[in-house]
Amino acid sequence: MSKKLTGQFLCSRMMLPEHCFGLQKHADQLDRDEAHRHPDLDEQRQEEMQQVFEQALACQAALDITTLTSSGYRHYSGTPLRSDQAFGLVYLRDREGKLIKIKAREVVGLTRAEQA
Repeated sequence: MSKKLTGQFLCSRMMLPEHCFGLQKHADQLDRDEAHRHPDLDEQRQEEMQQVFEQALACQAALDITTLTSSGYRHYSGTPLRSDQAFGLVYLRDREGKLIKIKAREVVGLTRAEQA
C-alpha cells in the first residue's frame, strides 16, 4: 500500500522552469533586502551623531555623511547648512557649492571630515 502511495506523487517532484526562476528571483530579492537592511542605531550613537552635527553646524566644519537606501550606501561630504526636523531633512553644501538634501532617517553614519 505504501509503495502505491509514494509512486502516486512522484510527478509532483518535478518543477517547471518558471517556478525555479520565480524561487531564485525571490531568494535574490531577500538577499538584496538583507544587504540593504537599515541597522538599528542605539540612543547613544544617535546622540553622538546629533552632537557632531550641531558642532559642525555651529563652526561651519565639513561633515562626511553615509546614508543607506534601497539602492545601497551613498557618501556625502559638505558643510551643514541646517536641519529641518518637520520634514526630516538635512541640508548640506558640497565643495562645488551645490545644495544637497538628505533624508535624516536614511543616515547611518556621520563624522567630521578630515581636512587634507
